[in-house]
Amino acid sequence: MSQFTWDEFEDFVRKEAGVSPKKILTKDHAVEGDLDITGDDAVEFMERFFDKFPVQVGDFEFNRYFSGEGFSLIEVARMAFSRKRREKYDKVPLTLGMLYQAILDGEWSNQRLECLPR
Repeated sequence: MSQFTWDEFEDFVRKEAGVSPKKILTKDHAVEGDLDITGDDAVEFMERFFDKFPVQVGDFEFNRYFSGEGFSLIEVARMAFSRKRREKYDKVPLTLGMLYQAILDGEWSNQRLECLPR
């Protein structure tokens, strides 16, 4: 069992993501969608997460949860006409609850974390 509390994890998120102390953070907040952590910032955020907390990387895959850096207008237009292209960009929402549960578990497991109640 981890020695880290939700408050300590929340402090980490606020510091790393530049989230205002006035904003209420919940386990349902999505890192990319709600906190706007994307691209290179997301890479750095996850590197710092795994450095700070005793979580084995397990089967964590960055591209499963985060989009790449920017889109081209041509690619956006192609996505409008191709379901296959749109599916390529569909991501599993990575929530603060998933990150915190990984801290409690000490290991990243897609199967366990993606099945958490929302």
